[in-house]
Amino acid sequence: MITPRFTVRQDDTNVFITIFAAHVRAQTLEFDVDEYQFKFHASPYYLRLTFPGKVVEDESSTASLDASTGQILVTLAKQTPGEFFENLDLLSSLLATKRQRDLGLSHSTAADRKTGPLIEDIAGDSAAAPCTSEEQLAILQDEEFDWEISQTPATEDDDASLLFTNATYGFNNQYSGLLAHAHDTGNDINAVPDPERMTPDQRRVNRIATEDAKFDESYYIDNYINDEDILPLIHYKTRFFKILRRLQKAKSTAAIADLSATLPEGHAPEEQLADDLELLQPNDATDAWAEFTDKENATMLDLPRKAHLVSDRQPIYLGLIDIIFAYSLDHRINQGDSTVESLWTIGAVSSTLSNLEQFSALRPTIVACFRRALAYPLYRNWELCEKVLEDVYVLFKLGLRAILKVMLEIKVMFDHHDIYYVYSKLYLDDYCVWLQTSATDKAIRSLAHELHHFELEKEEIGWNLEAFEDLALQTSESEDDDEVEGSEVLAGLDDNRSAPIGQHELEDVSDSLDDIVIPGFSNAAAKDGSATSDARKKKPLIEILD
Repeated sequence: MITPRFTVRQDDTNVFITIFAAHVRAQTLEFDVDEYQFKFHASPYYLRLTFPGKVVEDESSTASLDASTGQILVTLAKQTPGEFFENLDLLSSLLATKRQRDLGLSHSTAADRKTGPLIEDIAGDSAAAPCTSEEQLAILQDEEFDWEISQTPATEDDDASLLFTNATYGFNNQYSGLLAHAHDTGNDINAVPDPERMTPDQRRVNRIATEDAKFDESYYIDNYINDEDILPLIHYKTRFFKILRRLQKAKSTAAIADLSATLPEGHAPEEQLADDLELLQPNDATDAWAEFTDKENATMLDLPRKAHLVSDRQPIYLGLIDIIFAYSLDHRINQGDSTVESLWTIGAVSSTLSNLEQFSALRPTIVACFRRALAYPLYRNWELCEKVLEDVYVLFKLGLRAILKVMLEIKVMFDHHDIYYVYSKLYLDDYCVWLQTSATDKAIRSLAHELHHFELEKEEIGWNLEAFEDLALQTSESEDDDEVEGSEVLAGLDDNRSAPIGQHELEDVSDSLDDIVIPGFSNAAAKDGSATSDARKKKPLIEILD
């Protein structure tokens, strides 16, 4: 059976379903409404939608077919007029069965969520053990979540089991075998020597070692001094930043107007509101920017039908930060566009994609993001990394739908690559489904708050960045002094140009010129006329990787 394209919208009393089913006849259309579920069948099409609220088929319900366009418009009445059905634009959530939605924890009650099983249910008919982790219950109950590391000592049985099982990786550690031939297929993103056998700890040790070997202090110093190409990227305003500013400005203006009506005369509402602006959240369910495009809807319809029941949600959220950071870096470097290098940049900078990393705390996640951003892409600059981290904060501040739209964009990019499409299978497909069915806006906002107040010191990177910056400044000042000295000598020559010059004076001038240090040329090159590049010559735009 074929799942047709469809859209869903609502008003206070009805739900409107538009189904696109070409070449069907009105006599073959079958509909069934059963509380939360709506079913449609017309060979070869079949559609089952599960709503967050109850719908009924009464005298106001209608169905019409436009044979010229193949559109079927179905109107269903809400059992409770005025009830608002959330997330009708999250198509994967509507396509899930009611059991999958309950197991996916997208619309179940807090009491149900406490006892929800935490295994992945594909068939929809298997039982599982209940969730008992306090950290997991914190998310399920929409409480504050602690993003610090939770340490559990390994047992001897855990160590022994690693000797007899193949390594697992990917979203929720549910895959193996997909990277068995990564080194034979030209996968330049993969940085794990043996993905099918290396444990997570071994992959982490290998990642840190390769980052240390890849970091080029000369490249970093060059980008620190010669930042004329980097400064425009740092000052660039992303479209997400503009959206957030517009939303917050509109909300703050409305809030100030409300306060003005209640405050005593002489009190400035701006002052009282200043401390509360951080609490203002964009209503992403109703703002026009959050509406999914036809392309995004089509991508969501093509996603696999599964419910993700995760034993530990924290690495999933932290992996999301890692991938979004890599995307934001490419987005800022290319000023909103994508290039032929975008896929490699996103994959190489993301530890999750390149090294199959599983993070357990926020700080190591950000440290890894900065390390890779200073070792791999074209521009390697600390201030640029800080701006990218702000971009990540902005996306998480905008909420779940903004994150989902970005992940859908990344998925489409990887889907169309002959080699890198495997990362859609390993991570991106599952993330796009999980964001619709299991992720909570509460956890996303919690991470946004953590990112907004996050501070990272250069010494945490482990590469003596401040020492290299001091060396760069000293070198730059020395070269500036040499340039001034050279200018003064040449100016003196120009003043005395009309006076006759003897042979011994020419020799003195020649000696003076030999002492001038001109950036980009050695003294030997000045004598014989052959120029050689100095140590600070900029790197080529495309670096040849080892």
